[in-house]
Amino acid sequence: MPRFSFWRSVFWTFAAGIVSGASIGLWSLSVAPRRPRLERVTLPLPFPQERLTGLRIGFLTDTHIGPSFSPADLIRAVDLLRNEQPDLILMGGDFASESPRYAEQAADAVAPLTNVARLGAYAVLGNHDIECGPKKVSAALAAKGVRVLRNEAVAVDTGRGTLWIAGVDEVTHFNHDAKGTFAQIPPAEAILALWHEPDLAEQAAELGAFAQLSGHTHGGQVRFPFIGPLVLPRFGRRFVRGKFPVDGMTLYVSRGAGVYRPPVRFRCPPEVTLVTLGKPEVC
Repeated sequence: MPRFSFWRSVFWTFAAGIVSGASIGLWSLSVAPRRPRLERVTLPLPFPQERLTGLRIGFLTDTHIGPSFSPADLIRAVDLLRNEQPDLILMGGDFASESPRYAEQAADAVAPLTNVARLGAYAVLGNHDIECGPKKVSAALAAKGVRVLRNEAVAVDTGRGTLWIAGVDEVTHFNHDAKGTFAQIPPAEAILALWHEPDLAEQAAELGAFAQLSGHTHGGQVRFPFIGPLVLPRFGRRFVRGKFPVDGMTLYVSRGAGVYRPPVRFRCPPEVTLVTLGKPEVC
């Protein structure tokens, strides 16, 4: 190959690499965080509670309304879930980021979901909500019809049986009291644990939950081929995304609807989740 042709080939290869890298970076920053997917998940019930089969739960978590992700950025995610008309809405925490001034914006952003669920809307707080001011975040959500559970269990009369929501407080700042939360529930009831961080799921299983919904990890947010996520948060390193069997219980970890630093997503799209309670699995 002539010397000129060789260097011309090198130049164009290098230029193509720069353009491709810039395009991927722009997509990951500007487009990917605002292209949520609706994931459909079935969680099997234990046999004594199979009467709850078919109950549909909308799950939204990790909205992270703040400097890098606005209520306008969340609209499509909320609409995806709202259009499904779930029976019940559950929210997994980390509504706001960076400052308490975003608490009301976060509550406004999720408020449309409270109007579609006949059984109401319940939430737990995440570690970022604690840092932004738990009282302010809780008050803002309550004003929009979202009941915040802080180590509190609530009985939801579904019309086909009672579903208990065990709302365990966040772990990162050590506010959790799983035993105290489950102690509020009578024996032999159907219990779904709502817990921001997933990595203590064995506790919920031991205490009697048939399923747990969590967020916190963002699914890794940035996932490289053959490598996976580069950084994962504390208490979100064992169960990163998707469905896991945990000591007879089913854990589901959502990728979350928003982003946090850096505000990019790569090979890990944001998510809202439609959970359907299914018939018991036969071994």
